[in-house]
Formats: sequence, structure tokens, C-alpha cells
Amino acid sequence: MPTTLMVGEYNITTIPTGEPWNENCYLVHHSFSGEGVLIDPGGSAELIIRSVEETGMRLRYILLTHAHHDHVGAVAVVCRRFQLPCQLHMGDARLLRHAPMYALRFAGKKIEQPEPAVIYDGQPVLEFGSQSIAIMHTPGHTTGSVCIDFGDFIFTGDTLLYQQVGRTDLPGGDVAQLAASVSKLVNQVSEETFLFPGHGPVWTIREALAWWQGVADAPPQLTELGV
Repeated sequence: MPTTLMVGEYNITTIPTGEPWNENCYLVHHSFSGEGVLIDPGGSAELIIRSVEETGMRLRYILLTHAHHDHVGAVAVVCRRFQLPCQLHMGDARLLRHAPMYALRFAGKKIEQPEPAVIYDGQPVLEFGSQSIAIMHTPGHTTGSVCIDFGDFIFTGDTLLYQQVGRTDLPGGDVAQLAASVSKLVNQVSEETFLFPGHGPVWTIREALAWWQGVADAPPQLTELGV
């Protein structure tokens, strides 16, 4: 069931998708401009589309934190409906192409090839609402994993979950890179910042920093659901 939290000028709706993974798809609605951003449409395409349409927003971007199949399962349907491409870091371009194969192999699900896609390099800045969205490259869970920074809140994908990090034993995973990415994130961002992860509950940088200081040498990884 979707839930909504207001942070400043933005309504953030969490849409759980893709049982048993319960991946968090997010819809960000800027209340003044009416613009919207969709992040990680992993499944439940009709629910996502209905949630967008009920707000009356003008969807401006479809952004992906990474290309694992549980985060991209509804991309093709949603992109087609709103006539927008998804946007993904080039480090995960190959993973995006192989997403239907992995979905069938690991979940027994058939998904459409996620497309069309804008593949970018570096760390672009996107204009949205009354501020900018900064894309932070945070490799480790996958080669092209990113965190999406709106200033007062960040979408961390599977780079950083609530008291866990994403697994690193799949293609593109790297323990040292992931630790460096998390350390950069929790040490360079305001402690008041909200973190919206790819799975599990919302927390803050302050909470994450206190936790990270005790586990940085061997952080627990989310592995039981294969994400």
C-alpha cells in the first residue's frame, strides 16, 4: 500500500513493488511546480501509473538507482505510458540489457526489456522544482549504482539500506567500493537528511552515521532475497 511523507515542498510516495523483494519505488511530487520524478519502478506498473495520474503531476524524469531486475521490472510499461525514457549510469548499461534474463532466472518472472534509456556518465545535475537533483555515483552494489540527492532527502537504492548495505556477490559487486561509497555518503551529507532506501524503512544520515561507525569494517549485507 503506498504511503506518503512530506519533506519541505515535496510529497514523497513510497510504492512497494515486486513481492517477495518488496522493492521501494518512489514518486516525488513538487507541490508548487506540479512536477514529478519517478524512481526505480520495479514492478506493479498499473499501481505506479495510477499513483502518478492521481496526483495530476507532470512527470519529468524516470530515474534508476541501478539496474537489478527488481528495480526495473515496470520500466518499459511506465516509460511507454508517459513517453519518457529512464535514466541510468553507464556502469549498469549491460545489466539493464540483461534484466529480463535475470528476472526469469532468479524470480521466475517475465519482464519487458527496460527501454528507452538515457545512459549517462559522470554525476549529472538535473533541474527540478525549486532546486536541483544531484546524481552521486556510488559503486559497490553494482558498477553503476547511484544515489539521487534532492538536498533534504536522498534515494540510496541498494547502496545503503536501513542498517544494512546491498550485497556484493553479484556481477559488478565490490566490497571495498561499496564501503567507500557509504563512507562518502554518510560523512559528506547533512545529518538531518532523510534516506529513502531501495528496500526497508526510511532513516536519517545521523542514524546511519552512528550505525556505520560501528560496522564499517564488516557491514551486514542484505542477501536473503537476492537483491
